[in-house]
Amino acid sequence: MRGDRVGSIGETRHERRLSWDVVRVAAVLLVMLFHSTWVATLWHPELGERAFQWRYAVGASTLLVVSGYFAAVSVERRDALRWWLGRLFRLLPAFWAAVLVTAIVQRTLSRDGWWMPTWPDVGANLAMLWQWKPQTYPYVDLSYWTLPLQLSAFTAVLLVATWRGQHRGPRAAVFLWTALAIEFALWPIRTYTAWEPFRMVHDGLGWHRVHLFVIGVTVFLVQRGRVSRGHGAALIAVGLAAHHLQLQDLVTTPITAACVAAVYAAAVGPDWDKVIPEAAHRPVRWLAGISYGVYLTHFSLGVLVMRYLHELGASPGLQVLGLMATGILVGWALTVLVERPAYRFLCRLRDQRRPVLVVPTSSAPAPRRTRPPSQPVPIAVVVLATFFGAVLVLASLGFFEVNRHPAVTLAALCAFAALVTCRAPARLGAAFGVASVCWLLYNGLVIPEIGQIRWDSAADSRRIGLLFGAALFGIALNRLLSVRGACSRIDPGDDGSFPRR
Repeated sequence: MRGDRVGSIGETRHERRLSWDVVRVAAVLLVMLFHSTWVATLWHPELGERAFQWRYAVGASTLLVVSGYFAAVSVERRDALRWWLGRLFRLLPAFWAAVLVTAIVQRTLSRDGWWMPTWPDVGANLAMLWQWKPQTYPYVDLSYWTLPLQLSAFTAVLLVATWRGQHRGPRAAVFLWTALAIEFALWPIRTYTAWEPFRMVHDGLGWHRVHLFVIGVTVFLVQRGRVSRGHGAALIAVGLAAHHLQLQDLVTTPITAACVAAVYAAAVGPDWDKVIPEAAHRPVRWLAGISYGVYLTHFSLGVLVMRYLHELGASPGLQVLGLMATGILVGWALTVLVERPAYRFLCRLRDQRRPVLVVPTSSAPAPRRTRPPSQPVPIAVVVLATFFGAVLVLASLGFFEVNRHPAVTLAALCAFAALVTCRAPARLGAAFGVASVCWLLYNGLVIPEIGQIRWDSAADSRRIGLLFGAALFGIALNRLLSVRGACSRIDPGDDGSFPRR
């Protein structure tokens, strides 16, 4: 939801533009306005009608566009894996704390006849399973729906940045066009097919909102001069067309386009500090600094406050203000007590395990005899690439109805495991991670019942053994090809002979 307001421990702190804080605060206020004037009364008609109703879900979409922009900004400044870990440290501890606090308050103070989360519901929300099985795992708070989308998008940025660091690849705009093309291609499959595993993966990972991150990255590329303004306008227009395709709402899409224009102005134009009254600078910056906590905590707790105010005879406008005040107060406490301390602590641990690499400058020419060997890809990156790739493999097999044959599906996953470890220089430990991910997806999506993991000692031991063996085969093949490539890259000496050690 937020840009890198505070850098990693030991890094230079960049001065924020006030325009970004204004965009962030406006988006969060739109989210709270949408929830308090429309969703709350839709779910709880006993709260009464509102004279003013904001029915347009544009605030969260704007925050996702901002996330896409700052993901591109941040990954350019630092090591991709360090940045990705920083995003997890920023998002997950505060989210887990918000789920627990909200659930406890709901179970303690919820009114008669209102839904109360059970502890299995809490566990499912902590694991973000609401879109995987919505009929079984309801939201503890409706605002949580953006978290899997952010994590999926950040992981995709990590994978692309890591791959481009190992290979010479196409320009970033090619990846953006590819992402939009995939989203358009998946839309009719999601709309007109009833295969449950595909729906689970498609909705669970948030593939129906990829265009919002594409728009954010496009704004960054235009701001940096990586693509022309015409090219950027085309990408944004196609992204907005995808947004309309997913929502089918002729009013929400133009409002979203206006919000995207505000994001573009904040990135490309001058800062808004001369336009915004100076007295508002500090409150805007403060509210922007706690915006993630406000977003996580305002709805469910705020609706409880609205119910109590309604029983006391408060006007609808006062109830809306009560929801907003609750979100700001609890969001501030979550930021101060959980988000910032957890982020600083986890970043210190990360920096001890993965310190910042400083490349020394030297006037000496680089050696010309051999090329540096490929560095092993971090195990976390290999496992993440395996997860997303295996999901695509299963989705493809399901589309062609090959998934009805479990043996064929297992063979395809074994081939994919070998391909992943063969293409990415990986450590031996990655083989276990690759095999585990493939087995979990195979067991949960192919072997009935869908969405449940079961253990059959004999059968599952063979499956894991086959997947692990395939991954080890890929690593061995990669090592063999690397040795052959290293031998072929040795340059002969000036006299035609090979250099001696």
